[in-house]
Amino acid sequence: MEKFKKQLPIFTPLFIALVILHSLFVDYSVQFPDYIASENSESVTESMKPKVIAENGVLNRISYLESFLVELESRELPVDTEQEETRDNIKRVLVGQRLLLGLSLFYLLLTFSTAVSYAFRVWFHKSLANVFYPVSLVVLLPKIFYQINLIIQQEVLSYFYFAFLVFTYVASVISYRSILKNKELAEGFQSLQFSSSLEEEGRSPSNTKTGSIFSPIFHVIIIIIIGILIGNLIYIPLFLLQKHYVSEFSYFIFFLLGILSLFYIFNYKKVGGEPNLNNWKNLAVSFAYLQFRFLRNSFWAVFSTILIVLFVTFLFSLLLFNIDVIQNNLGLFGKATEF
Repeated sequence: MEKFKKQLPIFTPLFIALVILHSLFVDYSVQFPDYIASENSESVTESMKPKVIAENGVLNRISYLESFLVELESRELPVDTEQEETRDNIKRVLVGQRLLLGLSLFYLLLTFSTAVSYAFRVWFHKSLANVFYPVSLVVLLPKIFYQINLIIQQEVLSYFYFAFLVFTYVASVISYRSILKNKELAEGFQSLQFSSSLEEEGRSPSNTKTGSIFSPIFHVIIIIIIGILIGNLIYIPLFLLQKHYVSEFSYFIFFLLGILSLFYIFNYKKVGGEPNLNNWKNLAVSFAYLQFRFLRNSFWAVFSTILIVLFVTFLFSLLLFNIDVIQNNLGLFGKATEF
């Protein structure tokens, strides 16, 4: 039994990955009745109950919205139909669905990273588990309730999916508890902790020798010239591209992110790879570490943004309070208008 508990956190993310893949193609929503009838017959009462219905997942919704948008732009509609407003609304919905798809794919990759980091006893596997399993428990819970309602509606396939979701939920709880209670030291890939230092990244420390007085001026001129070149050759073309070619610009950005991710993955493999493991295992751990760095940096970015917003709000509130005190009690603004 103890051996089973140790192996369960490797397979539980795979079960959750199947749930995520299923949600990409099939989604569920609650349908409420369109009207309220005054009759009290059994059939009318049954039709008044909210029902859970299966609908297209995010992939099918994106495909449908894209085809509908192409069809809308290819037809000449009357002027009074507000075609531009309709097109803008559809584009906003499409952007939201694409963001949902991106989050779902990131969550799907997180299942792989969590399983790999635990299997190789990597030092950051508990940090990934602290993010992955609480989110999974929150995501699985409404899906279980949807299947309960479908069982009440006598949907045969819901029995099997409900049993799989309950098994996955229980396995997630057991896996998370076993990871938290495990006191064994995870010391795999310790060198990745120092991957951000200059020496570990393959760069030599900068020379601290003091130069001439013209050196800072020369550096400022170089920075200004590089800034002008980057602004005219990169920023302005990218701005025009994202303004007039939204879809193409999105694909271009994702392509650049993919190239940058591959660079970091191979760099982490070179810096922190274990010599006793083959290349594929080192690449898998490097990918997991990249996702760990992304989660950690995102957390600190959100936390810092919240602190900055609270601090600025506090300063403005204090300023308004001081202005109100001065105006009402001291009357300086009133006296100033007399001169």
